[in-house]
This record gives sequence, structure tokens and C-alpha cells, in this order.
Amino acid sequence: MNDNNNHITQLIESITTMVEKAEYDSALSAYASVFKQYPEFLSPKDEEPLTKFRATHIHNAANLSRRALYNACHHIGSTSRIKQAVNMLCGVERKVYQHEAQKPSFLFIPDLPSSPFSETSEVEGLQDLVDKLSSSKEVFLSCIKYANDNYVHEIGEVPKSDDWKKLSENWSSMHLMKGGHFTEHAKRLPHDLISLFNSPLLAHCPTHAPEVVISVLKPKAYIPPHYGTSNIKWTLHIPLVVNDNAYLDVAGEKRTWSAKTEALLFDDSFVHSAENPADAARAVLIIDIWNPHLTEVEKQDIQMLMREYANWSAHFGALAVLDKRFY
Repeated sequence: MNDNNNHITQLIESITTMVEKAEYDSALSAYASVFKQYPEFLSPKDEEPLTKFRATHIHNAANLSRRALYNACHHIGSTSRIKQAVNMLCGVERKVYQHEAQKPSFLFIPDLPSSPFSETSEVEGLQDLVDKLSSSKEVFLSCIKYANDNYVHEIGEVPKSDDWKKLSENWSSMHLMKGGHFTEHAKRLPHDLISLFNSPLLAHCPTHAPEVVISVLKPKAYIPPHYGTSNIKWTLHIPLVVNDNAYLDVAGEKRTWSAKTEALLFDDSFVHSAENPADAARAVLIIDIWNPHLTEVEKQDIQMLMREYANWSAHFGALAVLDKRFY
């Protein structure tokens, strides 16, 4: 233990010197090394008392991490709304939402038109994609038996409530595309079907999107209200197994399923919930598509932003929230 303490002391002394010399990039890399080797030093338990010395280094590590994100991304943005979105993501500008019911948890593009529900006809070429995917419904139905992953863990941070704990047992999934990359499940599908997911309509911006997933909501299951991660994409639901009682509620607007429902298209950055009160499971194919009001240049900006963010997150992302206990 003493050897560890001595090593930490040496590392921290060298970091202090780097900070004094304004060698911030080197200091951040050194903090990342400390966090990897001795995570308890920079991430103590909430109830653990802290010295001013230790708290200072926790603040330093978090601030340098956030600084690195801004340095990597601040140049991105061909339009004012993308520039503003980057500033909000990097924390240099406060997030201001346009609708009370629309509060995406990760990335928000201001002044980007949307509504809780939209028609597929509003997106050029989308109805054709829906028709082609629907014609292969039997293939997707055959995949339902493999939908055994816990989908609650895939939608981001959710409250630790009894409703969400119960839902983790009643909401399952099987990904065909995750974070913009095809899964092993997808590779077993017919090639012409897989090629449909390369459509430019899909929100191709790894590692953020797109997601293509078969979602199964068990009988009597309820998904509490929650927000999606961003408003750059809309969510397409193509029915596989549905019933007249299951519904989707987006910002207080409720849509129910029926045998005649071809698809539902909504913006999951608005608060939304779902329920399947029937005695049989409800299964849908979920696909992320671009918000059609984004320009092609803005989509390229977002793709670049996601690449930079993913690289930053892999190296320094965990450090950015180290000082959350002081908020």
C-alpha cells in the first residue's frame, strides 16, 4: 500500500508541475494514467471525506477533460445551430430547449424543426423503404426468438425506480445494427435485406447512430416516460407483432397499433412512453433515420462531431464527471 501511495504522490507531483507550466495536454494524459492505475484517488466514494489537495486534483482532471473536448470540437459547425449545439455539448453554453417536452439527454440541435409524430410521407423516399422492409416481415419475425438482450440498458441512463427495474425483465431486444455497425445477427440476414440499412435515410453517424433493433415488449409491460439521446434523428417503428391495445405516447399524443398500421414515425427526443396491456407480446423493428430538416453539410458536421466525441470519450470521457459530487 505504501508503494502505491508513493507512486501516486510522484505522479501527482509531476502533474502539478505540468499544470504550473501550462502543459495541460500532458497533465490530462497523466491524470488519465492515474485514473486507470488508481481510480479510487480521483473517484472516491461519495461518503468519503476529501482533503482540499485531493479535491483540487479531482477538479483539475475534470476541467482538463472538458477543455480537451472543447478543443477537439469547437471548430465544427457549418451553420449557427450546429455551432451552438457543439457549445452546449462541450458545456460552454447552457442548454436551452425550445419545447418543454423535448429534452434530449446527449445532443440537442437548436432551431431544428420537429414534432412528436410525423408521417412517413414527410421524408422523401421513406415510404419506399418501409414498403421494402415490410415485405420481408417474415424474416424479422423469425428473429424474435433471439431478442433476449435487456433493452433498458441500451437507451441511456434511466431512474433507479421499481418501474424501470421491473421493465428490465419485460423489455428485450436483438440488435441488427448498433452504434452504426452491423452485428453478428445482421450478418445472417439476406444480403439484399441488409443493403436496405445502408440507405442514406438512416442516421449514419457512428458511434451515436444508427440503431436497428427488434424490440419486444412483453404482455402487461409499461415503459415509463423518458427522453431519447438527441434530436438529430427520428425513430421509425415497423410493426412485427402488434395489437389494438398497445400504444405509444409522445409528448401527450397517443398512437395505438392496429393490423393496418404500416409504421409509426416519431422524435424520441420528446418525452415518450409505451405500454402493452394485452396478453400477447408486442414486437417492432426500430430504425434511426435522420431528421429530414438537417442539411447534407450539417449531417457531415454531426458525423465529424461524433468521431471526435468518441475519440475523446475513449481516452478522457470518464474524467469529465469526476467532480459531479461537488455540483
